[in-house]
Amino acid sequence: MKKFKKALALSMTLAMGLSMVACGGDSKDTSTSTDTSAPVTEAATGTATEATTGADTGATEAPSGDVITSIDGKVTLDMTGWDASKKIYGYSWDDDFGKKLDVVFENQPALKDYFEYINLGVASEESLTAIDAAFTSDKYPSLIPSDVGSSKYWINDDTKTLDLKSIGFTDDMLADSYQFAKDFSDYNGQLKAVTWQTTAGSVFYNRKIANEVFGTDDPAQIQEKIKDWDSFFAAAEELKAKGYKIVSSPQEVYYAITNTRTDSWVSADGSTFTPDATITQYIEVAKKLADGDYTNMVNMWDGSWFSNMAGEGGNVFCYFACPWMIGQFTGNGAGDGTWGTVVGPTSYYWGGTYVCVGKDTPNPELCKFILYELTCDADIMVQITNKTGDAVNNKAANAKLAADGVPADNAGFKLFNQNPYETWAAAAEGINTKAVSAYDKPYEAIIKAAADGYITGTYSSVDEALDYIKNESAALGIPAAE
Repeated sequence: MKKFKKALALSMTLAMGLSMVACGGDSKDTSTSTDTSAPVTEAATGTATEATTGADTGATEAPSGDVITSIDGKVTLDMTGWDASKKIYGYSWDDDFGKKLDVVFENQPALKDYFEYINLGVASEESLTAIDAAFTSDKYPSLIPSDVGSSKYWINDDTKTLDLKSIGFTDDMLADSYQFAKDFSDYNGQLKAVTWQTTAGSVFYNRKIANEVFGTDDPAQIQEKIKDWDSFFAAAEELKAKGYKIVSSPQEVYYAITNTRTDSWVSADGSTFTPDATITQYIEVAKKLADGDYTNMVNMWDGSWFSNMAGEGGNVFCYFACPWMIGQFTGNGAGDGTWGTVVGPTSYYWGGTYVCVGKDTPNPELCKFILYELTCDADIMVQITNKTGDAVNNKAANAKLAADGVPADNAGFKLFNQNPYETWAAAAEGINTKAVSAYDKPYEAIIKAAADGYITGTYSSVDEALDYIKNESAALGIPAAE
């Protein structure tokens, strides 16, 4: 755990700006950061909200016989005789988790008096320290969401978070969850977290450029054009001949390659680092994109990277992206039907939020009920998609969205002029998270720096770039395996 905290500290320095937008959250949150050196209280954060409804902060006793049932009718909650001692608190680094809980509370208003949401207004990695402090406060963290890069901090700690099966979660409840989410949340056979999200990676492609270069913007035909990496580079040549770049940055393919790994980079005990084939592949593919003049050679998240998202007049054919990036495109001027989306060369994930439960929560029954509604109830998960645009971790919900369609004002439908949830559901089936470890987060910046150095000539070979990664890993306290 000491090595993990050291790794997280470096990660915060290298990637603080990215964490606010790379996990499905709202990157425009303006809440004030709390002082994480002391236990978190409502006064300290100034951002606590009462179940997003402004309800009285003192929970009142529930009416006798107050039993409510989940929207799908499968889970009940007996609130008989509840008082203020049954109130729970949820902490998050931004307001995205609260927006998803809004949907639950709209359907279950009886829960409002017994839950308070505290938006810390900090980067995801910073929230770890703040929530740790809150364990000794009078507002114990019962619901703990964290982004995929930080979640293992809670998932792998049995002293702070509990096995959700111990409070009533069953395999039947998770029958419609995608396997990648269950694999990620597993710790020594325990179910330590759940998620409502499917942050399935895909490719967003410019329909106008597709029609000009390939003679079609039909998703099925575009998928065939970039179905694997050989096809992808063949398409890049066609685009180049017409004056277009296939991607904006060589860094674009990082998640699509490294988040397909089947072998962990760091051993389970955090003692050694072993670079796998996906690291080598990313370095080689990034170099090929640069050498082939298939990219604008900008950095991800720079203004120049965003500039082509509007679509009109841009020279970039596609972005490797995922559901939570819809807001980045619409926020940067993309119009209705400007883009389409396909799975692309491979299934992968990018980001995600997983929710744990504090081990000493005063109300495990309510924690279970809220998380069931949020992550297992297909009816509510359809509402989450329709109301917030998020892609959900529920096969039944996605089947319904594919069959019935989504509202015409759904942001995803408007951007793509297609039902993108069919694409993301297909991509989710192929996601593999079994190799993710608690130590991975700092390696993103390190691996990208190695590839950039190979592109610019700092390193003359892939082996030299790998040596740089190994040296940086050793500086984290995780030496490379012999």
